[in-house]
Amino acid sequence: MFSKNFQNDIDNCNPPCDENECNINAFQEIDVCVPITVEPYVNLGEAVVECLDDPYIANIPCCTKNKNGTCKFTIAQRLCVMVPIEFKASASSGPTSVICGDTSDEDCEATPVSGENDGFESDIKSLLKFYIKGKMVE
Repeated sequence: MFSKNFQNDIDNCNPPCDENECNINAFQEIDVCVPITVEPYVNLGEAVVECLDDPYIANIPCCTKNKNGTCKFTIAQRLCVMVPIEFKASASSGPTSVICGDTSDEDCEATPVSGENDGFESDIKSLLKFYIKGKMVE
């Protein structure tokens, strides 16, 4: 793959091209994982109030007695309240982790498209080690 893409005569270097150099290309297959958190939130705007009808007195039932020299009554008003509401969400990423595959001096093989080779992905993942913050997770 790399020799095709970069057309660097790796295969035509026998004996070594420069006797003072020892070069090797290393390939590491990895799956990079990052958790994504989506957090919804709401912004409330300033409420706009419009009075409907006239206010009215709502009587308190007779069974309530006046205590401590106080009198109680209720006034009610029918309102129309418009509250502008804006729904939003933000996304953020967490710490990156990696699933390490084998390291070799051979080019990485392309992974088949899903459905081409059933069971291939699960077979490969069982061979890989999964690391989060340097600790292996099984």
